[in-house]
Amino acid sequence: MMKNILKYGLGCLVLAAASATMISCSDDDASSNLLPSVYPSVITVDLSPELEQYVYTDETGASVLPMMKGTSVTLDYEIGPDEVTYDEVAWTSSDETVATVDADGTVTALSGDGRGYSVIQVAPVPFYAGSGIYGNLKVIVANALVQAESIAIHAPADAVYAGETLALTASVLPANATYRTVKWSSSNEAFATVDARGVVTALENSENHVPVVITATALDGSQVYAAKEIMVNQVVAPQEVTIDPCYAVESGYYCAVNEKTLVLKYATVPEDCTLSQIEWESDNEEIATVKEGVVTFNQTGMFGDVTITATCPETGNTSSITLNLAAGLVREVFHDKNNLTWYDAKQSGNGTSTSHEWSYGKLGITTYKVNDNTQRADFKCYNAKTWLHAGNYPIFAVRMDDLKDLPGVTGRNITLDAVGTCSGSDFKGGLDGNNNKWLHDYKCSDGSHVFIYDLSSQKWATGGVLPVSAVATFTSLQFKYADIKPLTGQVTYNVYWVQTFKSTEDLQKHIVSEGLTYDVIK
Repeated sequence: MMKNILKYGLGCLVLAAASATMISCSDDDASSNLLPSVYPSVITVDLSPELEQYVYTDETGASVLPMMKGTSVTLDYEIGPDEVTYDEVAWTSSDETVATVDADGTVTALSGDGRGYSVIQVAPVPFYAGSGIYGNLKVIVANALVQAESIAIHAPADAVYAGETLALTASVLPANATYRTVKWSSSNEAFATVDARGVVTALENSENHVPVVITATALDGSQVYAAKEIMVNQVVAPQEVTIDPCYAVESGYYCAVNEKTLVLKYATVPEDCTLSQIEWESDNEEIATVKEGVVTFNQTGMFGDVTITATCPETGNTSSITLNLAAGLVREVFHDKNNLTWYDAKQSGNGTSTSHEWSYGKLGITTYKVNDNTQRADFKCYNAKTWLHAGNYPIFAVRMDDLKDLPGVTGRNITLDAVGTCSGSDFKGGLDGNNNKWLHDYKCSDGSHVFIYDLSSQKWATGGVLPVSAVATFTSLQFKYADIKPLTGQVTYNVYWVQTFKSTEDLQKHIVSEGLTYDVIK
């Protein structure tokens, strides 16, 4: 493309234009071998690095140049192809009350409140009228400078390996600041550089881990800035890897599909090697996949053993672990705020609504008003499917606060309600009927209750008892927690876990492992 060069600087936005370099065509022999005309096919507004640092992209995707009233800048352009015959262009402004542009591309900012704008357009003269061949730049004019008050740097990570890049972004406040971009700089360019767009490039060096401070400084002379420390790591090949067997089926651990992922524990030699160089493999991706030591379980109902292997490419050293994704195992213990599988059923009434608040190891659920003296707050499983197995894990239990323990509360109704199928039959409704049909109620030493159901002996309202030899698929599963009265206002109760167990003995051991004792109420 044919190209012109622009010089652009900022004091109080004093802008200077450089001379344009023009390329002309000539004929070797005007009387013979005349070449056909070459028309322009593309034209763009060309921005020098000095000018480009002020340009941002708005919500419409347009490139925007902020300008102060009374300042001028001469824009440049690129036109193609290189052998173009007609290289004359026309400059236009969409709103000359905001900014004008002359035949040389010099834009003058006239007036604006920071919201009004003019689109400066350059187009080839032969195609000036509606050809669709043009380049645009949106100019917003400010009558008065609104300076930056603060800057926030956003980074997808806090570290980067040598030879790799990390893209940072910066937000300038207030939102109506005249200049919304920043000048980026690095505290140590021997280890990491940063370009005008905030892209950090880590460089190879002799130090394994070096902190580099990346600074974003306002372009309006306010001296407002923000800094972000990025750790530059050198690539250190792993020589050995050893996966901790704590989650292995041989260690007695079973994986629950509702947890969705499992982060493996492992050690390496050297300890500070580049972990991303370790190669991970699953021998059965229908059950689970693995990436960088994080195992992701399928959500299609496939269960069984899967072996995960880690390999150090340079040495060939490997380590493996066999996991078992157990059919029928449910384990919601509220340890992952970003992966809650059970929470309130989002009910409302009489100007109130349910809500939930997570804290590690429990979920607080707030009730809603049914009438003047009755509250309710069901909680449910939000997984698309829950797989139960009455033979493998027949004990279904929930540990929660019971609002009936509140002073003056005389009643409440709890029902385990579901919709599912097993071996071609439907199972739905309340387990063993409606309202307080659990098999056991344990009162724990912290005041919580464990309500216990047996999938192998208790009947669903439709379908009866689940078969003990097959996996059942449930698309709806919830505890109806209703008719809590008398209560005149909203209250909050905690749910500590929802789990299945192989036996009541296993359940009892789990309660004791939490440091609790319990009394059998029923």
